[in-house]
Amino acid sequence: MYRFLAVAVCCAQLLAADSTLVGRVLGDIARTPSGIATEPIPSLVVSSASIAAIIWMSGSDDAIRSAVMRSHSPAFNTLARIGNTLGDVPSAAAVSLALIVGGAACGSDHTITSGRQLLEALALAGAVTTTLKLTIGRARPFRERGDGFFTPFRWDDAQWSFPSGHTTVAGTIVGIALARSDNWLVRSAAVLGALTTMTARVWSDKHWTSDTIVGATIGSAIGYGLARSDHDAHTWMIVPAPDGIGVTATW
Repeated sequence: MYRFLAVAVCCAQLLAADSTLVGRVLGDIARTPSGIATEPIPSLVVSSASIAAIIWMSGSDDAIRSAVMRSHSPAFNTLARIGNTLGDVPSAAAVSLALIVGGAACGSDHTITSGRQLLEALALAGAVTTTLKLTIGRARPFRERGDGFFTPFRWDDAQWSFPSGHTTVAGTIVGIALARSDNWLVRSAAVLGALTTMTARVWSDKHWTSDTIVGATIGSAIGYGLARSDHDAHTWMIVPAPDGIGVTATW
């Protein structure tokens, strides 16, 4: 949570330095809902939420954890450390700053914008995830309370299992990559990194499987929606119709 706050502070400092940047950031955030409404994000969100609910309600969270705890090995422990690092906020912030600096050095406005929007998406997704963690209060697996123990509004990291912050970060990178890059290697690397982080969080006994699915979904939806808003200036409007009112989208 504190790392997400650090990203938010970094964004605030950037905003204070440039009034033009303020308008761009606020515009990105304001258009994020319309970006999320662009296919295939709604289907992804609904499907992922359904899968997470099925895993939890069927008891699979506990079953998967038990299977993982029985199969630990040094090789997978190393992979878990890599996944945990990839999903850390400082790592994602470093990627963002590298894009901004690299874009400036190469004279690429597209790359600079990608870096800026990654920072914005990290802050926004982090705010959503942190709010859910605090209000839901699901116990982490290592507490040995089972996958259905909830203590809302408790300031205790051990009760902040749902959703996973690390996979939110990894999912945000995926969302930005899908919206901003046409390079399949970049997209594939982002997805592979997210899957590694999801596996690492379960392997490290920090999260239930359903936590990681929801976290990755939140991150990818916000990242894609925010970055997509820069591509598609479309809006949703309620308009009069012969038999009442209708909803239309314009691009």
